[in-house]
Order: sequence, then C-alpha cells, then structure tokens
Amino acid sequence: MNKNIRRTKQAHSEPTCRPKGHFLKFRTRWRHVLHIDQRIRSGQAPNCSQLAAELEVSRRTVLRDIEFLKVDLGAPVRYDPGRRGYVYTEPNWDMPSVRITEGEIFALLVAEKALEAYAGTPWAERLQRVFERMMASLPDRIEVAPQKLLPRIQFDEHAPSRVSPEILDIVAQAVLSNLVLEMSYRPLGRAQVKHYVLDPYLLRRVRGAWYLIGRDHRSGHVPMFNLSRIDRVATTGATFDYDSAQFDPETHFAGTCGVHQTSERYHVVIEFSGWAAQLVRERRWHPSQRLTDLPGNRLRFELKIAHLDDIWPWILSWGAEARVLRPAQLARFVQEQAANIVKRYTKHHRGKPLRR
Repeated sequence: MNKNIRRTKQAHSEPTCRPKGHFLKFRTRWRHVLHIDQRIRSGQAPNCSQLAAELEVSRRTVLRDIEFLKVDLGAPVRYDPGRRGYVYTEPNWDMPSVRITEGEIFALLVAEKALEAYAGTPWAERLQRVFERMMASLPDRIEVAPQKLLPRIQFDEHAPSRVSPEILDIVAQAVLSNLVLEMSYRPLGRAQVKHYVLDPYLLRRVRGAWYLIGRDHRSGHVPMFNLSRIDRVATTGATFDYDSAQFDPETHFAGTCGVHQTSERYHVVIEFSGWAAQLVRERRWHPSQRLTDLPGNRLRFELKIAHLDDIWPWILSWGAEARVLRPAQLARFVQEQAANIVKRYTKHHRGKPLRR
C-alpha cells in the first residue's frame, strides 16, 4: 500500500455542538445588548450573574452594557429588588434604529465571524479594536434596526476543536516573538508521547482546528502539529531568525488539501454523478481543481495534491456518487474501505434503506 494511504484512527472527542444560549467572549456590544434586551423583554427579569454566565463575560461588562442600553439608547430599564433582576418600566418601549451602511453590515458580519474564530487567542482584542475603528470610518449612512437584522444571519463554524487557552497563548506568543519551543505531543492514533524542540513559524486554522507549523530541530522537517494534541509546551528562552528560514506559507501549502504536506504531487481524477456532481460544481475545493462536464450530468473533477490521506475520507463521504479514476492506488484503497464498511453494516444491521 502506498505510504501516503494509511489506516488512521478517527479522533473521537466530545461533541462540539454548542448548547443553546452559548456565547463566545468576543461578541460585539450590539450582540450583548440585543441579548439583554430580549431577556428583559421576555419578562424573566434577568440579573447580572445570569447575563454574565450566558454571555461568558464579567459582571462589570454586563453593567457597562446595561448602562449603554439605558443612557445611549434611552431604555427604561431599572433593577427591581422584588424580582431581583432588570425590568422595563415601559413594556412597549422598542430599541431605536442605528445608522449603519450596507458596507458596515457586511463588515460587521465578517468581523464578528473572525472574532469568533480567533476567540481565546492573543489577537482577539486587537481584532476587536480594529473592527470598531473600521466601523466608525465608513460613510454613506442608512438606517437599520439591529434587532431585526442580526438574529436572521448565521455562520456555522464546522466542529471547532477544543484547545487549551494556556497552550494557545504560549504558542501564539512564541510565533509572534520568534521564541524556540519545547513540546510534548501525542500523534493521532498513537499512545506514546513524542518530544520536540522546534522553531514555530506560523499558526494555521484548518477545518475548525488550530495547527502549529514549525521546524523540528531533530529532523529539520517542517511538520504540522494539532494544538489539541499538545500535552505540554514551554519556551526554552532561545530565539530564532524567522527571516533567514526563508519559509513561504503559500509555497509550502500549495499542494495541501487539508493538513498533510509533502514535496510529492498526485494527479487525482474523480468522476461524480447525480446530486454529488451538482454540489461539487458549486464550490471551489482546491486552487488546482479542474471541472469537466460529462454526458448524463456527470462531472470529471481533477486536482493535484501533496498527500492522498487528505482526500480519501472526502471521497467516501459522497458514497456511490463518486468514483476514483486515478491514481490506481487511491482507487484500490477507497474500494477496500468501502468493502470494509459494507461488511461491518451487513454484519450488524439489516434494516430498510433510508428514504431521501
């Protein structure tokens, strides 16, 4: 079997779906205020402790948001000692419209998405400040009611990984300051911990997970490390010269289709049919991809990648609507995996097929 196609154990972690009411730390003030307004308007009389827990911020931040709601927006909000929470003294009061441009709306959504992706990193507060300055400078103002706009637009962060904030902070500071790291790491599917000393080049976010790319002092190679698998990391006190490393991220990741990177290139050709052909046409999966329409609404999909482990799980995800044409070793491996799946389900399940 080709060395770039191996049976890797799938990582089984706790579900990453967030419970209802979960908020990341670096939301915009408007999102805080909208949430507080909705909670008060519901008649539940929320207090500072409840709101702080729901928004994942401090009580002081909640008090500032309530002050903003009262002073800047003119909300008739007061603390009711009898109910031990905040209420509106005028039930029919509604939040005023905020003057905002179409460009600001787009910037708001993109910036908030960026802040959520970088929550817990040293850059989050800096991004927040940049975002606020950007919003303050845009012209051509129109009026939009935020309580009607924001709840109707959503982003989905696919299965975000669980990373220790302490580990992420140490790694981020090392990347920013060119500090040499020593690290204990658990590779996927292996019980034994490996130890590294490396020069951290950059942090890369792929499919909801954080990766560290750096030069391993022992081998001289530049691998990727999943931050969720780091047991321990610390700076050594030494520094390195990043400029002399001549590391170009664009060149380094030119052939990757996920997290694997080698100097090899594989010409992969896949034929899609039915609903899969339509979905594949709708997206740009890789910079090197080429699409060719075939008779019968079929699609020929070609790309050049550095590692076959990056693509075979994706091929299997399309079921019978995807067929590998080349390379031959990839076609054989996908066929073998599909046969193993059939054996497993034939042995344990003999139910009726799912209806679409």
